[in-house]
Amino acid sequence: MLIPGENRDVRSLQLTRSRLAALLSLGAGSATLLLGVGLVTLSHLPGHLPGVGPTTHLAAENERLRGELGRVEGRVETLSLELDRLLDREEELRLAADLPPVPVEVQAVGVGGPGSLDDAVEISSDRVLNNRVRDVSTSLDMLLRRSDLVASSFEDARAAIAANHARLEATPSIWPTSGFLSSTFSMHRRHPLFNEVRPHYGIDISARRGNPIVATAGGRVMEAGWKSGHGNYVEIDHGEGLVTTYSHCSRLLVKAGQRVERGDAVALVGSTGFSIAPHVHYEVHEKGRPVDPLKYIFPDAIAD
Repeated sequence: MLIPGENRDVRSLQLTRSRLAALLSLGAGSATLLLGVGLVTLSHLPGHLPGVGPTTHLAAENERLRGELGRVEGRVETLSLELDRLLDREEELRLAADLPPVPVEVQAVGVGGPGSLDDAVEISSDRVLNNRVRDVSTSLDMLLRRSDLVASSFEDARAAIAANHARLEATPSIWPTSGFLSSTFSMHRRHPLFNEVRPHYGIDISARRGNPIVATAGGRVMEAGWKSGHGNYVEIDHGEGLVTTYSHCSRLLVKAGQRVERGDAVALVGSTGFSIAPHVHYEVHEKGRPVDPLKYIFPDAIAD
């Protein structure tokens, strides 16, 4: 009996056992059909039904990995070529820095050796793909070792060039004034005033009175004043154990403690002290010992 609401008429339905069995059979068949359709649909989705969906998904993932790996392999090849060019420049730089070539046994550190994934978990069930990943890892590991080697070598060359630059800056390599060489360095020279043989620890450059006298290298003024026998006198410490002195000046242009560069005017030519004509008595001391200034002066390097 069917009893609807809202005071509607009551309806009755009579079923025989055979009709009830038929309806139940139809319902069960419909449910089975719907379940089959659902399973077929799920089989096309990734991550469902082992042997169908996951396999398709894994194949697609491996294909994506192959594409990414191909791009990485291309970048590794490019980096390797760039590093080869740097290695060529590294040899040139070491030559310019007067450094010996990198020893063969040190170069061997940057070549060969296992990659960083030798003991790693496989990222794919595809053996060929895993081998390619290992090859790329080995190449990257080698590139890192070679780049560290090149960086270290470049730093050695930079330090050597910087040291050479400092040494050259400290080298008194130009004439202190324009003029002509009137007396050379000698351990046995007859003094023009005292008429006796005594050492002459520098060179004399005859020049016009008032000509500028310049620092022959960069350094710091240690003395600037009157000194017995030398008259107006300048002493400059250039570092690297090198000191220069300038004597018989008519006027001083610097003070003690002042920093000067090569070519800076420090005094004017004169004839003060034990001198018979305008000139510069110029000395170079190497680690406290007087040496011939001509050892350092470039022949054509004349101060303006």
